[in-house]
Amino acid sequence: MSTLLTCTSSTRPGSPSAGDTLFETDTNKVIVYSGTAWKEYQDNGQLYNDSDITGLSPKFWLDGANGDFYEDSAKTTSVSNRTDFVGCWADRSGNSFDFTQTNNTLKPNIVTNVGRVNNTGLIYSADHLVFTGNASSDTSGDQTLFMALMWNKGIDGMYFIQTSDSSTRGRIITVSGEWSVQFLPYVGSPTFGTSYSSDNTAKIMDGICLLAVRLDSTANTTKIYLNGGSAQGSTTAGSGSFLKNGITTELFDNSTGLEDPCILLDTIFFDSALSNSNMDTVYSYLSKKYGTTVTSIS
Repeated sequence: MSTLLTCTSSTRPGSPSAGDTLFETDTNKVIVYSGTAWKEYQDNGQLYNDSDITGLSPKFWLDGANGDFYEDSAKTTSVSNRTDFVGCWADRSGNSFDFTQTNNTLKPNIVTNVGRVNNTGLIYSADHLVFTGNASSDTSGDQTLFMALMWNKGIDGMYFIQTSDSSTRGRIITVSGEWSVQFLPYVGSPTFGTSYSSDNTAKIMDGICLLAVRLDSTANTTKIYLNGGSAQGSTTAGSGSFLKNGITTELFDNSTGLEDPCILLDTIFFDSALSNSNMDTVYSYLSKKYGTTVTSIS
């Protein structure tokens, strides 16, 4: 029986060859040399490291890969099989900001083997999960939201996030035949921030799109990013709060039943305006997780 060669993170071979594989004893990672760089895998085989996200202290994190799905809002019965109905997507941040649905006819389903690297998420049609804010969830000021989504070419103007007071709304629309994302941020902003281009259409509709929205009160901007890079749309920062006490936040406003099915795989929310470097960290994590090419924030 062969044994995998070992090293530490400080004693990696200086002149590796493509395909060289070792186990790092100090990090508990398997590393593989691609021919240009070392690729790191956690001991469970993941190319990405969850500590990249937990280290940034998200306010809430809905992670399809973590399997935090339950049949009921009380989280008494876990579900994991494809097509199982989900009544609770539990928050893995530790803050217990779970998104739930008690109406059986509005529960989304688990979907598996999504995308190029076989991810797990929830598929939405006439379904939605909601969170009603409380005193501990109320978040004002700077914020950064990430979502990993697979949109279907369906209804123009479909909302993928919506609050009951309409202070936060995100949707996809078409203008002159091109698809774009619009986001109205957190009360006080009169218009959606958006941008129209064929490049955006490709990012939105080809595979899993990695959306980020950053509200920065110092710069007085709310900016939309698609798969990293430069901002694809911008508007003023707005005011007010997200996860506001007494206000319901809904993932996919599909109560009319008109929207085509779309898939949500990850939602990560921070109650701060992350720096470009920290946004790159999150984007790098999501890129490895979902096989979506990203570029550095600029």
